[in-house]
Amino acid sequence: MLTTDRECRRGGERFAMPTLGEIEGKLIVSEVVAANCLRQLLAGPEAEPLSSIRRGIKQSLQKRCKKSGLCGEDTDAAMEYAFQLLDAAVEAVANQPKLDSNGRETVHQPDRVAAPPQ
Repeated sequence: MLTTDRECRRGGERFAMPTLGEIEGKLIVSEVVAANCLRQLLAGPEAEPLSSIRRGIKQSLQKRCKKSGLCGEDTDAAMEYAFQLLDAAVEAVANQPKLDSNGRETVHQPDRVAAPPQ
């Protein structure tokens, strides 16, 4: 993202353009999150779908990051970003109005959002 105060930041934070590595990392995380959500959707109903999705994301990202030769710190950052992305998606879905049986809009609450697996 472009910001005007980047020139005052240290190191790589001062560059206004993301690196190819940052872009590739975000695409990998988006792909892993989407694939795990789709797998869960196609697998059918489950009592704790979000914790299952989180476990799948963690396992998939660990494999992808190891295959790419990323260090543990980068892997942890990728997982944190993936869980933030998932949480934002869950929140967005929870805030979408739905129609009740009387045709009135209601906001439904998401299933229990489980903490990230450790």
